[in-house]
Amino acid sequence: MSARKDLGIDGENLAAKYLESLGYSILERNFRHRLGEIDIVAEYEGHLIICEVKSRSSGKIDPSLSVTLAKRTKLRKLYEVFITRHPNKLKMQPRFDVISIIFQKNDAPELEHISNAF
Repeated sequence: MSARKDLGIDGENLAAKYLESLGYSILERNFRHRLGEIDIVAEYEGHLIICEVKSRSSGKIDPSLSVTLAKRTKLRKLYEVFITRHPNKLKMQPRFDVISIIFQKNDAPELEHISNAF
């Protein structure tokens, strides 16, 4: 596996643990469809959380800046696909979060959770 792919997997694992520590229930990870992928789908306080995780190694720009308009549009469409497959979640208020993680070489990873990012 490539170093970039490993970094992404490590970031998603860290993000899922972080959300669980806050009381979020992880419903699904890596929800895939031909349109793309939702990294984490979670439930929290009546919200259905669609969470995009962006991980980078140290020295890179803020990972959350890579969640472009095109990516936000794709995530909204993927939410629609998810909800058609899980109609029991239809009454939940959707919320789109971004978790950015910067892995430092000699320090703990730096995690930023942007709730209701878009």
